[in-house]
Amino acid sequence: MNKSLSILSTLLVKLGIIFAVLLVAQYLVLRVDLSAQKAYSLSKVSKDIMRSLEDVMVLKILASPDLPVEMNSLSRYLQDLLSEYQVASRGKFRYEYVRNLERDQLFGMARSNNLNVMRFQIYEKDQIIAKEVVFGIIFEYQGKVESLSLMPRSEAKLEYELNKRIQSLAQSSLPRVAVFRDTTYYDFPTRYFETSLRSSFALQDLDLSQPVPPVDALLFTGTARSLPDEYLYHLDQYIMRGGKVVFLQDRVDTDGYKMFSLDTNVIEMLKHYGFELSRDVILDMFCEKRQTGLGVYANYPMYPVLRGSEHPITKNIENIVLYLASGISFVGQKGMKFEPILQSSIYSGWMEYPQFEIHQNLFYDPSVHDFTAGSITAAAIIEGSFDSFFAGSELAANDPSFIAHSPKMQIPLFADKELVIDPDTEPYVNRHFIILNALDYLSGREDNIAIRSRQLSTSSLSIPHFMKKIGIEFGDMPRIENNIKLALKISAVALPAFILLIYALISGMRRKARLEQRYE
Repeated sequence: MNKSLSILSTLLVKLGIIFAVLLVAQYLVLRVDLSAQKAYSLSKVSKDIMRSLEDVMVLKILASPDLPVEMNSLSRYLQDLLSEYQVASRGKFRYEYVRNLERDQLFGMARSNNLNVMRFQIYEKDQIIAKEVVFGIIFEYQGKVESLSLMPRSEAKLEYELNKRIQSLAQSSLPRVAVFRDTTYYDFPTRYFETSLRSSFALQDLDLSQPVPPVDALLFTGTARSLPDEYLYHLDQYIMRGGKVVFLQDRVDTDGYKMFSLDTNVIEMLKHYGFELSRDVILDMFCEKRQTGLGVYANYPMYPVLRGSEHPITKNIENIVLYLASGISFVGQKGMKFEPILQSSIYSGWMEYPQFEIHQNLFYDPSVHDFTAGSITAAAIIEGSFDSFFAGSELAANDPSFIAHSPKMQIPLFADKELVIDPDTEPYVNRHFIILNALDYLSGREDNIAIRSRQLSTSSLSIPHFMKKIGIEFGDMPRIENNIKLALKISAVALPAFILLIYALISGMRRKARLEQRYE
């Protein structure tokens, strides 16, 4: 009897342990992410956003029941990602699929929430037919609504796009950024940039007639005029207190008919800090192309197309088109560190001041021999302790709180104030990411940079990536890419045959040795 009770109690204990393990396993998610850039793991910045939610956020997923095959992987990835958001939120984030709607109701709900209706051509019943589908997300939080249309092959950028909408609704977790906007910002369309800026940071307009308020970072979007000394003094003293600033500024402007050089006190102040902007405009053989007639395209070398460096601000970002950008050289004090973060290709040149003339053949028949200046720096960071631009001035003498030297810090400068302008063509629509990355870099949010730039990273098997890895400079591609491709093709064809031949020779030699041993 005692033995039976002992066996029964042991069995009950084991069953209890198994039940407890199963219960815990329901709430424990163990995943190992071996993908490049950890694309299948929620980033730290996303987890921080979830934990900062003050109220419950609900996501409603609208999806046609007959999504095309090319959307299947995105649908699975979305569900995995939203599950991780839900776990990280500790009950403040929920998502649900909107089901049991008629087609007209589904499409009507999509259109009322600014979701795209996509048209696909699919093969069905031995014929190609057009099919309209909906796949998107509606975000609801504290009475506010955002939406996101989901497109094929958008997995890599999905986490960033989700965070943009979540942060736009729940502003409490965002770094505070003050923005100084001037002539360029207001004279041109800036919708793409402004939308991304407002969804990534808690913005406040900056009035430099007053001291700069305490913010996490400041964005100076450039100017074509001199500013009142009082404005620059407040900006300078913000920097001397250790304030973090991202500068956009070049040294040329245009009225649409001619170009003219800028000589402003902002350019003088940047030179005092160590940045010298060239009067000449950067040209590059790798540039934007625009249609000038039916089937006729012209090169615009004054609009160079650059790719990022290894610095986190520009890493993995391509198709960065600049408009009439200046070059940057270092004129700072000894002991300061100057680091280029964006450079033109090795096939670059100058449109020279003061005529700013450009030869006609550069538009329709460019040659590498026309671009001999080598790589030119178009964005850079200076690190060190900066001296005040107003040391010894009357403004400083009348200010008892004047600070003459900054702590050790970093100042990035992009030599193109037109970076805030919406580009004309889709391939360049994300070029402003480098500005957002610079603000995140100064704010200590490098995780956010990683998920923003993830969508633009190139495959490790791509030719440009391989060239970069082995140290071939940007600009050598026309001459070298074909050679690399040819070498890879030859290797792909010849290497397997060579391996089989070696294997056959080794097998034959072993067989011959065994036969000789047998006869002996």
